Amino acid sequence: MKSKTKTTNAANPRRPGATRPRGLRIVATNPQYGRICERAVGQTAASRPVRVFSFPSMAEVRLRPSGGATLFVSRLSDLAGLPTSTSGRNANSRQLIFLERLPVAALAARLVKLNIRNAERLHIAAEPDEPAIQMMIRRLIRGLTANDKGANAGDARIVDAWMEGDQLVLLSPQFVRLEVSLNKLGKLIGDDSHQAGSFQIDDDGRFIYWPHADVHLGWTQLRQLVDPATAIEAVRRTQIFNVRYGEAIRAVRERHGLKQSEVAGLTKRHLRRIEHGEQAASKNSLATLAVAHEMDLAAYLDTLAAEMKQNR
Repeated sequence: MKSKTKTTNAANPRRPGATRPRGLRIVATNPQYGRICERAVGQTAASRPVRVFSFPSMAEVRLRPSGGATLFVSRLSDLAGLPTSTSGRNANSRQLIFLERLPVAALAARLVKLNIRNAERLHIAAEPDEPAIQMMIRRLIRGLTANDKGANAGDARIVDAWMEGDQLVLLSPQFVRLEVSLNKLGKLIGDDSHQAGSFQIDDDGRFIYWPHADVHLGWTQLRQLVDPATAIEAVRRTQIFNVRYGEAIRAVRERHGLKQSEVAGLTKRHLRRIEHGEQAASKNSLATLAVAHEMDLAAYLDTLAAEMKQNR
């Protein structure tokens, strides 16, 4: 049986001379998922061309080689009869599998044939019903084709999330996983593991919501709980932020009675450029400043954040 295809162009027309963005191929390995993927693409303002292929089963997938990204969307039962060599796969392909009604015990024999050795190319979901499956597919496609601007630019969407013991695990559209321990979440949502696992994911994947605490947290906010210095790099490159952050660094230094020349590990010129907003404060620079102020890095970053808030 031939596949059905549907192509959606990017939402915004290209400027003359602009580089055409690489396309995304979405390969559904059963007709039901094909319809779900087509609806999701039709409801998305994509930033690059998207083409949906629908096949009756994984064994019948036939694709030409492509240098672009390919997303396979399957139920576990679609993998029955899969040949050892799979068609159309490359290092840029990812596989989303829904267990549906098959037990976990059915995974091993089928996954071996996929020959996927990288966790960032595979995700297995146990959504309870068709509406939940539709929602996850929509979040994934929107995340892969997002054209976010302004405050949302560069902020990863959340495709899936689950609890592993006392760890909240998030999945990005690129299948990157972020683990946040409950002891870091506790000050925001409490330390009850049952309540921590009772969350809702926004339809577009922009945040997770905990009803019992009335708290919304997006990927960047959750990443900041894990590694504040790395998370702040997502926004530190803007000139206005660099100026305000530099002013906060100077104010905190002066309040602690430190001269620029007394910060071991940074030259006066380097620190002056940071404090004037002429240069972004790197993670290493912030760690050096924290030591000079006799603080750990997290406490120093909290102090800078409070200073910026006070002088907003």
